[in-house]
Amino acid sequence: MKNKGNSRREKSTVQANMVMLSIVTSGIILIVNIILFTYISRAIDVINKVYSTNVTIGEMSRALSLVRNSMTDYLNTKSTDSMEQYYDACQLYRDYLSEITLNGQDRDTVAILQDIEGLSDTYLSTADETIQAKRGRVVERYNAGYERSEKIYGYINAYINSLNNEQFRRNSEKYEVLRTSLRSLAITIMAVIVVIALINILLTSVMTKNILDPVRQKEIIMETHLKDAELKYLQAQINPHFLFNTLNAGAQLAMLEDADRTSDYLQNVAAFFRYKIKGEDKETTLEQEIALVDNYIHILNVRFSGDIHYSKELEEDCLSVRVPGMILQPIVENAVNYGIRNIEREKRIILKTERLPELIRVRIQDNGIGMSEERIREVMEGRAGENPVMKDSNGVGIANVTSRLRLFYDRDEVMHIFSEGEDKGTIVDILIPIQQDEA
Repeated sequence: MKNKGNSRREKSTVQANMVMLSIVTSGIILIVNIILFTYISRAIDVINKVYSTNVTIGEMSRALSLVRNSMTDYLNTKSTDSMEQYYDACQLYRDYLSEITLNGQDRDTVAILQDIEGLSDTYLSTADETIQAKRGRVVERYNAGYERSEKIYGYINAYINSLNNEQFRRNSEKYEVLRTSLRSLAITIMAVIVVIALINILLTSVMTKNILDPVRQKEIIMETHLKDAELKYLQAQINPHFLFNTLNAGAQLAMLEDADRTSDYLQNVAAFFRYKIKGEDKETTLEQEIALVDNYIHILNVRFSGDIHYSKELEEDCLSVRVPGMILQPIVENAVNYGIRNIEREKRIILKTERLPELIRVRIQDNGIGMSEERIREVMEGRAGENPVMKDSNGVGIANVTSRLRLFYDRDEVMHIFSEGEDKGTIVDILIPIQQDEA
């Protein structure tokens, strides 16, 4: 009985020692890894800061070259694209120049940067004057301005190269010190890790042999899920193509059988769904958005036997403006479902575009049941619930359109809704700001 008790105590002591040893070694490894991670993270930050100035100087030099090249292109071609590229390059160059800071540097280096800043102001002013002279066709002025800007460009490049070389020399000295420190730390940590590894080898014999089984099982599950996801992705890619091919085949068959109306209908359905599947996050033109409304009305008139009288009043210079996708069709759909679907009189929808001084106004007007002021507020604030009459029509469409327009144009006032009351119809105005390049 005594031997059996001693055996149990020895076994318990061995287990306790192994647990203690495992805890101690694991603690040491954890501490070493934390120290190593912390020091490496700081070292990476220091290295990034060491060479960030050189990177910025290099980008600034490339931006300066882009200013020169775009100015030269404009002088040669006088194109709008080169003009836009010139102004973008000037702004980019100024941004990089403002990013350079030389805290703690010697006076000569600071003086070089100040010279670059002064010459840069002169260069950009000269370049602007040269371009203005070119626009005014003052040949002598823009020739003289171009020659002067080329000289200043050479001076700036020389100063930038000098500044870059000086910064690289100073940064290389800092990097060498940092690298020596990292090498010493790596050797020390490596020695500690080797000792700990030798100790842990003694403990590996007591580890369970089945430790890899759960890992392998997880890998199999992950592979299964991945294959399932890939299959669903392929199916998602195939289905839209199958839909379009089927509709197009139907349209061709209808043409062969001289069923022109059926062919037109299928082609409109195919165009409508192709545009819808393209997604709401795509940028498009107002002209393409109106074409989608045309497809949609054509489909509805097949359903409703041509009851919807649809007309357009378009100004041609409004159609090329860039807009987010899917902003008109949801509003027309709401106009049909909310406004004109259940009225007995003639159903009318009018789509107008009008160019204002700073805006393009797109108006969708119906002669339906109208909206109360309270309902308009609910729709504009995104609080519109389900319509008790039409369950497939609610204020979500307009709220979604409004939200995307505000994000796209970075402004709050993008839509107005008007209605004079019951049976007076509804007007929805979309306000598209005219961008500077479009103006």
